[in-house]
Amino acid sequence: MKAYKHIIAAVDFTPSCLHALRESIRQSSLNHATVTAVHVMEERLVEELKRALSTSEASIRAEWEAKLRKFVETSGAGGSLVKTEVRVGHPYAELMDACKTAEADLLVMGAKGSGAEASRVGVIAARCIRSSPIDVLVVRHNAEPPFRHVLACVDFSDNAGKAVKQALHFAANDKADLRCLFVYQSAMSMALDYGGFITPLPQATADNEALSHWQKELDQFVAPVAHGTGVPVKTVVAEQVNIRDAILDDVQQHNIDLVVLGTRGKSAIRHLLIGTTAEKIIHHAPCSILAVKIENSDTSPTP
Repeated sequence: MKAYKHIIAAVDFTPSCLHALRESIRQSSLNHATVTAVHVMEERLVEELKRALSTSEASIRAEWEAKLRKFVETSGAGGSLVKTEVRVGHPYAELMDACKTAEADLLVMGAKGSGAEASRVGVIAARCIRSSPIDVLVVRHNAEPPFRHVLACVDFSDNAGKAVKQALHFAANDKADLRCLFVYQSAMSMALDYGGFITPLPQATADNEALSHWQKELDQFVAPVAHGTGVPVKTVVAEQVNIRDAILDDVQQHNIDLVVLGTRGKSAIRHLLIGTTAEKIIHHAPCSILAVKIENSDTSPTP
């Protein structure tokens, strides 16, 4: 389990980001970490303000620095020790550069769902989940700390191992319980779902034999990591054709408030831990999401 040292909180002055800022400050207290609140102004907006107000970029920056500081101080989360920074450029590129410059290890963002589809994650947040080289925590607008029920999605990869470790870290900090879920598909259904590219399955004469096998594998995968943490851990193997639906069903049925996914820190959504299932989970899980990255991810912060 890894405690975070420097947290970047993305601020766009929306109600959604206010929840993210409060969670950033809460996590900083739990991890003894530094927090920097970062607001990114797009160049087009800065140019329009310069023309409309007949002023300089330096004056605009100073004004927005003051707005950002006031927003942090009135967040109601004890933001007096939070650093602030205003940047100009593309939001994704500037956030990635801010993380790199500060040597941050966690980026916290609001989900910023639309009114028509409230659970859907915003474009910038979704891109950061996919592409950021550091862990990303997306906080839902209805999140009520602390986290009580955490779900870690497992596929037995190294990425999944790190995801379980960080899920345990969050669960331990908040005295939450943890579910570690592996979704089993038959060879036939998996071949259909992945166009023939499937993970090798054990030779089993019946589905219950395969389920028993995977339950044992999951227990052995989780036990060494969870040992000594004091976190109540339940390992679950679900048999379902659609992995996406299985995970979302588990979220709903067990009141999960944080889903933890392992990722590779690459730009393509298919590189997420659970492949093509991840996008639906990111956009439709009604809870907060932690995307855990492998070490030394190589991501270029281009717009």
